[in-house]
Amino acid sequence: MDREDMSASKILVFLPTYNEKGNLDRLAEQLLSLGPEFSLLIVDDQSPDGTGEIADQLAREYPGRVEVIHRAPPRGRGLAGRDGLKRASETDCGIVVEMDADLSHRPEDIPKLIAAIQDADVVLGSRYMPGGGTEGFGPRRRLNSRVAGLLSEYVLGLRYSDPTSGFRAFRREALASLPWDRFISDGPSIVGETLYALRKRGYRIAEVPIFFVERRVGESKISPKLILKWILNLIRIRLNGHRL
Repeated sequence: MDREDMSASKILVFLPTYNEKGNLDRLAEQLLSLGPEFSLLIVDDQSPDGTGEIADQLAREYPGRVEVIHRAPPRGRGLAGRDGLKRASETDCGIVVEMDADLSHRPEDIPKLIAAIQDADVVLGSRYMPGGGTEGFGPRRRLNSRVAGLLSEYVLGLRYSDPTSGFRAFRREALASLPWDRFISDGPSIVGETLYALRKRGYRIAEVPIFFVERRVGESKISPKLILKWILNLIRIRLNGHRL
């Protein structure tokens, strides 16, 4: 795909959701207002707060621009990520943007990811490179984030400034090359597993600075139990590397 084709390409924004009733309407409006080339794929992970119903209403309001997948059990961020990225890879879009649905990732940063993917296959939105930043991070959250990045570098060899960022852009054909049935992450480690599999295939990976805003509505999904499971999953991903 050349530069001219890429600039005119359809852009699909993938939003994994769980209990984002207070955020989804506002985010969807912002994303769809970026241009007619933008569409949404919402993968709701059995939210008990009514997020799935809001997603269905958006699909009715924007026919052809919003697709909704309601996942069956078991629930998990990794499972939702796998299902969403796999589905995105089967569409006719040229670029897939993955971002959180809690308004921590700003839609106004998306054009930077799109511009950078002209000369890359994957673009990471980085909080920690020059020009990036965070708002609302307490000392513990900042420490957790930095340690997660170091572990991703040490265990998986992901030597980027922000390898755990969930704000990313992909060329669709790169996602289509991945063996989704061999992925093992059921939690947030799906972010590292996807990046690890793409790097093993030799895809060009770039980073651009983004600004991360800690969620204001809803509750964070991070817990000590989740962090421990994530660390164990990184080790499992490395051992599973030959299958990816």
